[in-house]
Amino acid sequence: MANLLFEDRINEILDTLRLENNLENTKITFCTFDEHHFDKHQTTDIDDIELRDDRINWIYITGLSDTDNFIKMKEKFKIHPLIIEDMLDVEQRTKLEAYDDYLFVVTDTVDYDMFNSVKELSFNQVSFVLKENLLVTVEQNKTTSFDRVLDKLEKIPVFRPKTTDGLLLLLMDAFIDNYYQIFDILGEYIDDLEDVMMTNHDDDILRELYTMKKNLIFLRKTLWPLRSVINEISKFRVNLVSHNTSIYMRDLYDHIIQMLEFIEVYRDMINSMIDAFDTNISNRTNEVMMVLTVWSTIFLPLTFLTGVYGMNFKYMPELQGKYGYILFWVTAVVITSVMIYYFKKKKWM
Repeated sequence: MANLLFEDRINEILDTLRLENNLENTKITFCTFDEHHFDKHQTTDIDDIELRDDRINWIYITGLSDTDNFIKMKEKFKIHPLIIEDMLDVEQRTKLEAYDDYLFVVTDTVDYDMFNSVKELSFNQVSFVLKENLLVTVEQNKTTSFDRVLDKLEKIPVFRPKTTDGLLLLLMDAFIDNYYQIFDILGEYIDDLEDVMMTNHDDDILRELYTMKKNLIFLRKTLWPLRSVINEISKFRVNLVSHNTSIYMRDLYDHIIQMLEFIEVYRDMINSMIDAFDTNISNRTNEVMMVLTVWSTIFLPLTFLTGVYGMNFKYMPELQGKYGYILFWVTAVVITSVMIYYFKKKKWM
């Protein structure tokens, strides 16, 4: 009965992801290695995997569409059904869960290649299950971070860790490095926007600034809980993580703290740029209003004169004078010239 409920729940989660077009086909890569040997093969069935006690075993899964293999993984490796649900539910918050004989971590990675091309953040959930001689990683969608680690493990023997927690450290370091690259691009992009804003006050600049601000909010929401997870591991509070690995985890913790500081700095820069943009718009509006006010003031006495002499009274001496028309224009020109001279002297024009 419990298994049926579990399978129904898994299918419900996957149906939701299919409706959102958020599913990739599942691909399973199984690697075993030590200092001198490295074996890798692709499989479509989790039951084909046979762990080796004398080597480190890494099951690298990308895509969440294959329900059967996730159910088999629960049975084969004695993983709690709630963890399988968390692997498949891509709305999970970053967290760490320690069990008697394994450790579970779920977090989000960011797609560096996509951000580098279109300046939009694309997050990808990744889960880790760490056992004594086995590491399982599950990616929502395939990214290049883990592929680079896999390639190095295969080609560079000295790069291979001696323990599964060491492999976990390598993989976490790889996707945290991706965040560093994102912040490098963000910093350069914000500097470029600042330079453009000096000469261009187009609304597109403001739109870009708000997009960057939203990206920083998403990054903070991801990195803040990851900071707590890394901190727990670095302080030896979890099983299956050696003292040596915990020490290196402190370095990752420092990196995350530094990135959170980047977020605060970049957010302050963007807020200052938005304020400067609004100030520029206000100044331009004030300049336009001042010009309109000056010209309205210049024409005010002329309007008064034309209003007075436009009245239809029968006895108006100036209207009967021989030089009345010329006198009107001389008066108008003198008043206008004096006012223009005065406004320019005050630097209002």
